[in-house]
Amino acid sequence: MTRLFASAALCLVTATSVGACPWAGGTYEFREHGIYGNFAVNGDCTELVWDRLSNAPETTALERSKHGWTGKLAKADVELLDNGENLRVTGTGGAMRQVRANPAD
Repeated sequence: MTRLFASAALCLVTATSVGACPWAGGTYEFREHGIYGNFAVNGDCTELVWDRLSNAPETTALERSKHGWTGKLAKADVELLDNGENLRVTGTGGAMRQVRANPAD
């Protein structure tokens, strides 16, 4: 019985970890392809605070998507990818850039 319980607990932990957000609770920065910015993600990966895209920081809700977590800003859409390193920024004109984000100092 103990073995059965331990196996069930392990399966539950594994299933929970698969959907975990690698961006949660972090602050990041990027500078590539002529675009740059800083952003922070809250602990449960439901909100992003974006800086340097407009005159003041902008907050957006994040939703789970096929490849990561997406949010909509005034001047662009952003998608934080599952790998926890790259994000896609799509401007209002449709131009998309994929850049690598690094933890901010």
